[in-house]
Amino acid sequence: MKAHGLLNRISGGCHRMALIWVLFLCGCAGQQLRLRPVETAAYGEYLHGLMLERSYQFSDALEAYQRALDTDARSPLLNVRIGSTYVRMGQTERAQKFFQQALALDPKQPEALKWMAMLQASEGQLDQAVSTYEKLLALAPEDHAVLSTLADLYVLQDNIPKAITLYHRLIQEAGSSSQLHFNLGVLHGRLAQFDEAIEELSRALELAPEATDIRVAIALTYELQGRPAAAVAHYEEAIRLDPKNSRLYHYAVRAFLAAEDPEAAVRTYQSLLQLIPHDLDATIGLSRVYLSQKQFGKAQELIGKRLTMEPQAPELFVALGLVYREAGETLEALRAFEAAVSFQDEYAPAHFYMAAQLDELKRSKEARTQLRRTLELDPNHADAMNYLGYLDAVEGVNLYEAKSLIERALVLDPGNGAYLDSLGWVCYKMGRMAEAVVLLERAAKRIDTDPAVFDHLGQVYFSLREWEKARENWQRALQLDSDQPEIRERLMQLAPQQTSVSP
Repeated sequence: MKAHGLLNRISGGCHRMALIWVLFLCGCAGQQLRLRPVETAAYGEYLHGLMLERSYQFSDALEAYQRALDTDARSPLLNVRIGSTYVRMGQTERAQKFFQQALALDPKQPEALKWMAMLQASEGQLDQAVSTYEKLLALAPEDHAVLSTLADLYVLQDNIPKAITLYHRLIQEAGSSSQLHFNLGVLHGRLAQFDEAIEELSRALELAPEATDIRVAIALTYELQGRPAAAVAHYEEAIRLDPKNSRLYHYAVRAFLAAEDPEAAVRTYQSLLQLIPHDLDATIGLSRVYLSQKQFGKAQELIGKRLTMEPQAPELFVALGLVYREAGETLEALRAFEAAVSFQDEYAPAHFYMAAQLDELKRSKEARTQLRRTLELDPNHADAMNYLGYLDAVEGVNLYEAKSLIERALVLDPGNGAYLDSLGWVCYKMGRMAEAVVLLERAAKRIDTDPAVFDHLGQVYFSLREWEKARENWQRALQLDSDQPEIRERLMQLAPQQTSVSP
């Protein structure tokens, strides 16, 4: 029977369903029947299931598919349809069983592979998802959607070189796009291939010159490359394109400070505050720039004006306390931190800085209380863990607890030189000299401008009777800060012929 002869017998609401039947059964009018995806006896139930599925009648669709599968148990397609319906019902475990059955019947069934890959990826089974998408790509190497997804999965798998290869292939086959070059640039940046990153990001910018995110990526790459002056130009252009995006101003300030241009950093924050006068982060950021230049009066004036608008903002009192602290006004600093706590007792930074100020005033018991309060409010406050552990190490008390606290801080920030110094000092107090030396040497490499680290190393080497190393480290500490009478006294403990103290 020809297609149009069959259609002439159909009327009303049945017309669309009949058309689908004809397309599946007959193909084009007058052509030979195509190879069907299921056996003829199961075909009616299969098509009925399709209609029900598309009408969101999933339970009824499953029954129809199952009846078809009972008739044609060797059909991969029916297993795929049942699996996809279970996915739409949110029953992914059941779905996977049917996709696996489809693949057992036909390991190259593309729809089963796609569904399995998507489920594996959504459930975080990256290795399995990658393997499945690689099979899909081998079956359909021209499928750019599969190629792109596999590239993204390689990124999630942290297999950056393979992802880069696929992105280059996508560009070659599908053509350049701003997004593809942007992705490539970011990936090269992750491998610290900064020249290649800038090249790809610049191509992305040529294709989308108004895209601020691309300019920010280029600027960040220049910063990572140690070229902050080159970064500044891109941040400034990004600000021109998106002047109300406050984070761009903060990025630009960071680059200006790295380029040793504090005046430009001040102007940038001032521009932001003119545009958004109530931007608290900009106020605090500008006060920190003033602080870095020891312009204490300007910082105090800036924060004081802002406090007239927000007289109970704990962030402002903490910022003011830091200004007083750097200016050597210890009691004023303490009062500012106390005010921050009084206005918001649950503000962890206020307790932390209050602890630091109390420690400076030799009130270590109260400092410990504030540090413990900091950790109650913020259990992952690594600086508070380290500070509390170090205070105990200095006094030689609670050493096992101190060691545990500092080790937790190092888990959160493994390369922190101050934490390594604290842990080394705890080990020294515990008599574990070999560990202390290793930790303190690592600390000295990371923070080679801190005289305390070299003093600690000197004391450890002195305990180990390595006099020359002790002398070298103590002299290094004096080079960094000559106003340290305790270290001069320690040097005097060495034999006179081994002691050489610079005037």
